[in-house]
Amino acid sequence: MTIKEWSNCPNCKLPAIYSEFKRLLEADPTCPMCETNVPAISITMCSDPEAEFKALTALMKESGPNEEEGANDDEEGDDLE
Repeated sequence: MTIKEWSNCPNCKLPAIYSEFKRLLEADPTCPMCETNVPAISITMCSDPEAEFKALTALMKESGPNEEEGANDDEEGDDLE
């Protein structure tokens, strides 16, 4: 994905390549992430993609390895032997 083609779902904010997301929605107007009806015409290029990228990066850092460790603890308790 490049900054030049940054877009997202107007409902769930799923980051997407503008041309590919628009093509996908023209075939089936359903967001693959939130399953909301999204008309292809409603997809636009982001006005400030660098700011959106920085916000997404910060969000990913916040939810880093700590959540993964918790997920592994749950999996270990699910084993039925």
